[in-house]
Amino acid sequence: MEELLDFLKGPLLPFVFMIFLLGLVRQVVLSTWALIEASRKAGDTNIPYGRVLRNIATWVFPVAHLHRSLPVFSYASFFFHVGVVMSAIFLREHIDLFGHLGLNWPSIPRPYVDWLALLALIGLTVLLGYRIYVRQSRAVSSFADYAILVLLILTVGMGYLAGQSWNVIPYNVTMVFHIAAGSAILVLIPFTKLAHCLLYPFVRLSSEIGWHFTRDAGYDVVKTLYGPEGRKI
Repeated sequence: MEELLDFLKGPLLPFVFMIFLLGLVRQVVLSTWALIEASRKAGDTNIPYGRVLRNIATWVFPVAHLHRSLPVFSYASFFFHVGVVMSAIFLREHIDLFGHLGLNWPSIPRPYVDWLALLALIGLTVLLGYRIYVRQSRAVSSFADYAILVLLILTVGMGYLAGQSWNVIPYNVTMVFHIAAGSAILVLIPFTKLAHCLLYPFVRLSSEIGWHFTRDAGYDVVKTLYGPEGRKI
């Protein structure tokens, strides 16, 4: 088990981060190119970028939207995102992984990180239960949706247990599961819906651009559907 842990923390981890970063760079390049193409073809270039950016900000920090629709799901998702992002970025042990690159940033004391991890676990458990027991959510859920949630629960749960003195599971075992599941999540992020962690602004902006039709767009649609005899609208 110790040899496996050394492999996960040693040769595998840089490889995982390389796939993660290159995959996200690819997504950003493709999304940027798609935005340029959409802007070129839209015809109406009078896009209110200020309003779009404010709208994006309200959804990146969606406190005002949580109670409006599906409050249980919304709050669970919010708690998960806050807990997992804060605990992953500001845990001292995670920061130390980048020490050899000369990178360093402030950390959050361990007791607070533990509470953040528990907050993320509660949110993830509710989200998984929502997909299992709510018919509407179950109908649109794929195997990947369940697998990602299970991997996230395994990553956060084992990471939390590894830092507890009362943990009855051997430390190396918890760390193997924590790093293996976390590595799988990092590899999957650029190739699944998890990529929204970086692509969300592009999605909102492309949606705004996509609805900026030219003045005669309605007539062009009718002509395409019904021929030149279609009535102008």
